Amino acid sequence: MKLTIHRGTNQIGGCVTEIESGGYRIFIDFGEQLPGTEIKELKPIDGLTCGDVSKSALFITHYHGDHIGKICDTVADLPIYVGKTALEIFNCLESRLSYIPDPNESDKHKRIVERIKTINTFEQLQKIRIGEITVTPLFIDHSAFAAYMFIVEADNKRILHTGDFRGHGFRSKGLIPTLKSYAKNIDYIISEGSNIQRPNATIQTEQELQKDFELQFRNNKYNFVLVSSTNIDRIFALYHASKNAKRCFVCDSYQTNILKIVSENHKQFTSFYNIDYDQKTTPAGRFFDLKRQGRNPFSFNGKLKSYLDKYGFCMLIRSNDSFKQLIDEYAKSNDSKVYYSKWNGYLDSKKPAFNESLYNFLKPYEIEYKHTSGHADLETLKTVFETVKPKGGIIPIHTEAPEKFQELFHEQATIIPLHDGDVFDVK
Repeated sequence: MKLTIHRGTNQIGGCVTEIESGGYRIFIDFGEQLPGTEIKELKPIDGLTCGDVSKSALFITHYHGDHIGKICDTVADLPIYVGKTALEIFNCLESRLSYIPDPNESDKHKRIVERIKTINTFEQLQKIRIGEITVTPLFIDHSAFAAYMFIVEADNKRILHTGDFRGHGFRSKGLIPTLKSYAKNIDYIISEGSNIQRPNATIQTEQELQKDFELQFRNNKYNFVLVSSTNIDRIFALYHASKNAKRCFVCDSYQTNILKIVSENHKQFTSFYNIDYDQKTTPAGRFFDLKRQGRNPFSFNGKLKSYLDKYGFCMLIRSNDSFKQLIDEYAKSNDSKVYYSKWNGYLDSKKPAFNESLYNFLKPYEIEYKHTSGHADLETLKTVFETVKPKGGIIPIHTEAPEKFQELFHEQATIIPLHDGDVFDVK
């Protein structure tokens, strides 16, 4: 078995991992580089972007663009595997983006929608065999819903690829039990380290964040939350915070469609995803799917406005002008608040990922920042390494500081820092 990280040994996002055995190859993730990062062009990769793909497959850990965004650069008949719910969410997102005004951007997303039609799906713990290689997905918690780690087996060796994960989300309680049950006799861990340069960070749990939002919603009648439309658990937490605060919950049809995908596929496992979209008996958690007339801005009209003015609401917003009219109308009230619930680096002009249009969208308002990371803190990484006990070592990926692994985790296992393109012989 041979392992190559084509990109991602010293950067966050845009990672590509190859594991080869007996002429068969599996690739894990193939995404775009994050905004503001140094562009590292990939050479053609045999079995992924060129050459014979009859003995290859691509596995996607989750639907964030820095992990899945380059799927149209693969050879057209390369088999791609994505989690079932993750693919449905990704299709909903890409279908919407295919209508954006910029023709170059819309064409890119239309191509992705077409490629999605050919993608295979999997469920957790389903063993998928690509020749001599067996891949087993483990369902874990991340800011993208239905994210997976992968166990890759071949040549009597077992590798755990973590993808992106965390220990402070709603579903994180299953992380260590899952690893104890299924990630046994692991030889190497390929582990993300997005937060490794924040050694003293105390990361708020999603449960704590939900309670904070609930308190805010009780104290403020009209609440607008700018949040990623695919940060699923955050949005369901906002719904429950609204319901507990006896406020209505408002979002547009695109967002409603995404929530209904998750409810349909997962409400049988937990009431957290079981929203009564049609209840009309109480304002507490009453769900409003706000329709937009053509390209006109969103608005509350007639009885809807009277009802929401009376009982208050949490409304999900995105940084486009269709939401501004409503925000501006309610921002004049002392009972109104606008929250920003995404990474604050997008609003920091000193950061490479600074998003000027997002900054300008929020600039007129007094913003309450409420967010928590989608990635593991150092204590969680340490616990994972101590649980799995990789016999061969830990290979850093998805990190800007791979050298910190040696400093922080040398007692847990041997650290094996690779460079992009290195071929590592898995012994």
